[in-house]
Amino acid sequence: MATWPTGMRYDWRDFSETPEPVVERSQMERGVPKQRRIASDARVEVQLTLHFDTAAEIAAFETWFYTTIKAGQDFFDWPHPRTGATVQARVVGGELGALTYLRRPLDKAKRSLKIEYWRSTW
Repeated sequence: MATWPTGMRYDWRDFSETPEPVVERSQMERGVPKQRRIASDARVEVQLTLHFDTAAEIAAFETWFYTTIKAGQDFFDWPHPRTGATVQARVVGGELGALTYLRRPLDKAKRSLKIEYWRSTW
């Protein structure tokens, strides 16, 4: 299994996690709405903004993305920054966000993307 590139930096201020609900809510004609469990695992979507200091870092990440994980198709081991656990994640829809340059020599840049993983809810 592929692993997340070592030394990849992302800003904690841009880091967000959104879990999908595992219950379905049904409004009743009268009374309290009913809820029932529909899944045993929750898909968690993580928004990241990656930071690159050199053109070599940009090229290395793109090589990892396009060759190692086949343009985002494959899962990879990702060290979760909040829990410290290693989870199996993948890029949502294989969508690699826009590369935004931060200075004129076009070497320092940032890129946003979403990854997803599943966690047990039992």
